Amino acid sequence: MENRRKSMRIPVATMAHVTPHGLQRSTEAMVRDLSTNGMGCYVDHVCQKGDMMLTKIKLDLPGPDTGVLQASLMGQITWVKPMNEEKKYAIGVEFRDMENQHPKLYTYIKSLEEQSLTVEFSHGD
Repeated sequence: MENRRKSMRIPVATMAHVTPHGLQRSTEAMVRDLSTNGMGCYVDHVCQKGDMMLTKIKLDLPGPDTGVLQASLMGQITWVKPMNEEKKYAIGVEFRDMENQHPKLYTYIKSLEEQSLTVEFSHGD
């Protein structure tokens, strides 16, 4: 299967609140990976590829810039995969224009991508 991702996904373990477009009720989603262009997460409700979804994410920042980074991102569901557990789904959500809408989050994720690439290249020899 061809990898069509525009940027590297960084493994994370955090929760997000997701609201399918047109609905008032949000639910929790477990975020498994994140990039400047999207995220992978697990939800407990049926989603349709192509639907829009509002994602409210909160990340704890380690190191010298400790604190909490929060962002609300509108994204499009690009894939849905039913899980073995009843009523659990893995989904991929594509974000557009994170760099302009949430520059601090974009910069943080970009730095994680660069750190990950450095580790890969140093272990690749």
